[in-house]
Amino acid sequence: MNKFLAAAAAVALTAIAAPAMAQSTASTTGTGSITVIRPLTITKNADLKFGTVVRPSTGAGTVAVSAAGARTVAGGVVGLASGDTPQAAQFTVDGEGGQSISVTIPATFTMANGTDNLTVTTTNNLVGAAGSQTLSNALGSAGSMSFRVGGTVPVASTTATGAYTGTFTVSAAYN
Repeated sequence: MNKFLAAAAAVALTAIAAPAMAQSTASTTGTGSITVIRPLTITKNADLKFGTVVRPSTGAGTVAVSAAGARTVAGGVVGLASGDTPQAAQFTVDGEGGQSISVTIPATFTMANGTDNLTVTTTNNLVGAAGSQTLSNALGSAGSMSFRVGGTVPVASTTATGAYTGTFTVSAAYN
């Protein structure tokens, strides 16, 4: 009987231990990926030039250069043919083809002549939102896009004479 109990106990222990000894395993695989693209560069192709103007004898007026480069004057300001030829600023962004980029252009910038300042309000020829531009071509090829920046500047009868200059920064980033 002892042998029978010992055998029954051994079978019971084996039955209880068997599930613990049997292991269920599962596995799967993952992948890694990376897309490497060329860096962005911006090249200035032309500066914004308002040309030479005569301030109004009374009151105030404006000088505007459109993004297409056409100059208009208003409010008694007279545009002269001498001096710099009016033109819009032009920039080219180069990078990876087909990629979405954001272009940043300041809304205003200041031009100074000593302690005298004029504030330029900028315009541009970007199509759609500045934060949603697309470089030409497709991924794997060089892409580019060009844009122009014009502006409007007030000129009053009290504006000091002289040459006014200023800088503005445009930038681009991949989205």
